[in-house]
Amino acid sequence: MVDVTSPEYLAQSKVASIIVCNAILISCSGVAMAVRLFVRSRFLSGIGWDDSFCLIGYIFTFVECLVCILMTNYGYGHHIQTILQNEHKMSMFLKLDFVTEITYLIALWAVKVSFGLFYLKIFPGRTIRVLCWILIILVTAEWIEETFVVIFQCSPVQKAWDASGKVSGKCLQLLSFYYISFAVRLATDLAIFILPLPELLRLKMPLGKRLGLILMFGLGLLIVVTSIIRATYLNNFSTDHTWELVNPLNWSSVEIGVGVFIACVPSFKALITFCFPSLKHVLGLSSDRSYGPQYELYGASGRRTDDPRSWHGKSQNNTKLNTITRTNVEASRNTSEERIISHTQEGIHVTTDVSVDRVSKPVDTHLHSWHEDD
Repeated sequence: MVDVTSPEYLAQSKVASIIVCNAILISCSGVAMAVRLFVRSRFLSGIGWDDSFCLIGYIFTFVECLVCILMTNYGYGHHIQTILQNEHKMSMFLKLDFVTEITYLIALWAVKVSFGLFYLKIFPGRTIRVLCWILIILVTAEWIEETFVVIFQCSPVQKAWDASGKVSGKCLQLLSFYYISFAVRLATDLAIFILPLPELLRLKMPLGKRLGLILMFGLGLLIVVTSIIRATYLNNFSTDHTWELVNPLNWSSVEIGVGVFIACVPSFKALITFCFPSLKHVLGLSSDRSYGPQYELYGASGRRTDDPRSWHGKSQNNTKLNTITRTNVEASRNTSEERIISHTQEGIHVTTDVSVDRVSKPVDTHLHSWHEDD
């Protein structure tokens, strides 16, 4: 029988693991989020709705992790006997615990919606778009229902953090609710990361690259794993709440932190492609299809440019090439047409048509006509 009043028992602490876990999650997910926003705003089409929801997910992940660290000042990570006689600390611990429940739900919802919106951006097929919208609606409905239950688990609401026992009312026992929510959440998690696999398998690209994309999306299954691990701790609660809550709350932070990080993984490939082109071949990120070294549709920034310094090439007779490029890009359902024309000079003119049917397909380049000026 453990003596809960012994100095050795009361001196036990999990504070270090709490601080380290949450600090790492804040840092790693923060760097990933910064990379995503930088790549999208600097090299790609700009910040979209999927990026905005991912940012919301990171903000609430940051708040969740920060609150967990602050809770260590109010008994979190120690045995509850250390604060039983301190009503202020006990009340603050319960209030902050209440906050973590809300921030966890918001962060998880925002990250899942971000994945759904990202799929809508890159997969134009009607079936997958309908499934994505259904999934987004289900995830949102799940979030609203869970948030409502958590907020109003006690009547009146403030009884949830009443440490004095002076507030009359009653609270629900949420263990059964947590297990039901876990089952629903697990189903939506699996759906999110299985949904794009058929589209990826149909892509016309080398097997190695296809497997790489599948692996990248498959990383999302880590969220499922962390969710399962978190669920195993739900029945371990006892009267020693400040001590027993550490493991499930740490895994809650890991779940949403990993979710944000994985949502940002595609941006790392784009960052390497644009900023460190020499690493593309080393990491196997370069395209197997060559469009020739003489023609580039993108300047150093990755955006279309008419800067003559971004166009290379001479004919075998050292004749200067003037390039007229017509670009028609259709991504998902959005269409933009931009014409890039170099300054008219004497020499050989090259007209190039480039069409992109979808983001997930390789670019088909056709040299339509060559003509020499008189």
